[in-house]
Amino acid sequence: MLLSVSAIGMINIGLAGIEQRSHELLIRRALGATRASIAIQVIGSSVLLSLIIAFAAVLISAVLVWAIPWMMPADSPLEPPAYPYTAAMIAACASIVTSLVGSLAPAIKAIRLQPALALR
Repeated sequence: MLLSVSAIGMINIGLAGIEQRSHELLIRRALGATRASIAIQVIGSSVLLSLIIAFAAVLISAVLVWAIPWMMPADSPLEPPAYPYTAAMIAACASIVTSLVGSLAPAIKAIRLQPALALR
């Protein structure tokens, strides 16, 4: 449910971004860019940002789990936790899929823009 709410938020932000970048996208279309290249640009920027954020989140969480043994008392009966690699990869993949789903509606809106509107 949280991922669907996140995807809806990404759709709203993406649609607002398309409104702001419509002139740029229209000029690209007027100069010969295909609808596919416009869609790849919109979806690719969203997925690239998601990849960067997922990588940073996994790196930060790994550092925090790695630092736990130094925060524990020396006579602690508990073993230091192992890093949950599977959970981290599933979370990163979910983040990327959510950004892909969230960027589809803005990409569709971007490819439906008419190049003649750039002349106004």
